Amino acid sequence: MNRKMFVLSAIAVSAILLASVATALAPPDVTVWSSKEKFAPGEKGTLNVAFYNDDTDAVAIKNVTIVYTSWAAYIGGQWVGNQTITMDVPISGLSSKLLNDVTDISFTVPTDGRATSTSVQVTIGTDSGYRFGSGYINVPQTPSYMDQIISLFTIQVILIIVGALIIAATIFLSSRRPQVTWKAEQK
Repeated sequence: MNRKMFVLSAIAVSAILLASVATALAPPDVTVWSSKEKFAPGEKGTLNVAFYNDDTDAVAIKNVTIVYTSWAAYIGGQWVGNQTITMDVPISGLSSKLLNDVTDISFTVPTDGRATSTSVQVTIGTDSGYRFGSGYINVPQTPSYMDQIISLFTIQVILIIVGALIIAATIFLSSRRPQVTWKAEQK
């Protein structure tokens, strides 16, 4: 009896593991990516959203809600950092649609203290329910001109060291003058 329970539990655990692997391999309903790899504060970009209808029935997209997680703030009496686009786009069964062909999904990286890298949560409302996707917008914290600043500091340090060596050599050589000895003049 103990052996049968062990075999049964091993089969159950392997079935659960295989089912989780099969669901992990399923393609997502919504794929999100940005138009560039990195963005600077104040820069404009485009968010690309692809919707995959894996049902055999046609669905209609009613709205797209985009939430920029780290950029959400209450400014000037309203919430900023999200946008909702209403549309009526039919998508046939077992097909896909790039929503940027239908509407322009653009964003501007904030110029205030909220300009950090953020995850983007996209919710697509259809007539048969909601579909979810997520993406990422990369805003590096170091300015793009930081390499130039580091180069200038390196050059400055080298010039200070060379100047210090020249001054030290001058002091050393001036203190090592041969002493003058006075000789009486010959007549």
